[in-house]
Amino acid sequence: MTTAPETFDVEAFIKGANLPTESATVYMRADVISDITALKHKIDVARATDNSERTSSDKSELKQLEAEYVRLLTVFSESASTVHVRALTRQELKDLRETHEKAIEGKEITPKDSNESFGYDLLALAIVAVEPIGKEKQSAAFTPAQVRALEEGIGAAQMQAILEARQIAQNKLPEVDADFLLRLYGTSAGSQG
Repeated sequence: MTTAPETFDVEAFIKGANLPTESATVYMRADVISDITALKHKIDVARATDNSERTSSDKSELKQLEAEYVRLLTVFSESASTVHVRALTRQELKDLRETHEKAIEGKEITPKDSNESFGYDLLALAIVAVEPIGKEKQSAAFTPAQVRALEEGIGAAQMQAILEARQIAQNKLPEVDADFLLRLYGTSAGSQG
């Protein structure tokens, strides 16, 4: 006696699907870069002095400069945060566009300003989590005003990294770099150690 083959559970299959996500790392304390650059120059000048010509005071000053350099590098690196974004569904994009069109209806707004405003709306919906360095990934719900404030805080160049991550999540087929693990564990190209 044979049993009928099981019917594929389409509902369970669909419920197991998740939209693609991507991430971008931004630095909240990029303001220290100019200090780091200036200190690097001072250290280079101090090191250029012949060792035999250095006084103990010069050596002490160099050590202080190097210590401050390391401190500022730490401030910068510890300000890293990973922003996680997700693709949006067609319906979310449609609803967002309709809401945006209604909000600007009858207002004198340039197409450029309209697109900029829509971009903040889009990112506010797409950002799903933030992961400050050394901390757990935390769900996040941004408003368009908060996205604008973030851009003002980190600058347009770093905001571009978040925008690119959103574009990748939205438009690129999901893939993973499996070769990364081979390089991470020291296997060279062509050998599978």
